[in-house]
Amino acid sequence: MSIEHRTDLIPSPPIQTTIYPLLIAAGFAIVVSALIIAIVLAGVASDVFNNAKSARDAAAAGSPLLGDQGDLATFPLWVQPFKFVGLTLLISGIFTVFWGLLRSLQEARGAAMVESIPVLLKVSSSPETEGR
Repeated sequence: MSIEHRTDLIPSPPIQTTIYPLLIAAGFAIVVSALIIAIVLAGVASDVFNNAKSARDAAAAGSPLLGDQGDLATFPLWVQPFKFVGLTLLISGIFTVFWGLLRSLQEARGAAMVESIPVLLKVSSSPETEGR
């Protein structure tokens, strides 16, 4: 005995299933690029701090050492908010996954109730169960 299921009650995938991969991929790309920038800055910091303090303080205008010191002073000012945006996108993507899952579960639960309640009411009102 096979029970026919109504396929018109199956919910369509929510819009969140198309959005969350973009959010997670963009957030991951930003965080990875911020990591690469931080690794490059670590090399620049190594070059700067290999010199003596007196050489760093006496660097002439236009020298590579002074340029590296400027890079060390300015890059973290925009890399840190950049990382924050990446983490925000990652967390937003995870939140969107759960939001879509919740919507799908709610719609599937409603569809299951529409299909099963008439069957349950029919079984509970049958004469066999009333005599027990």
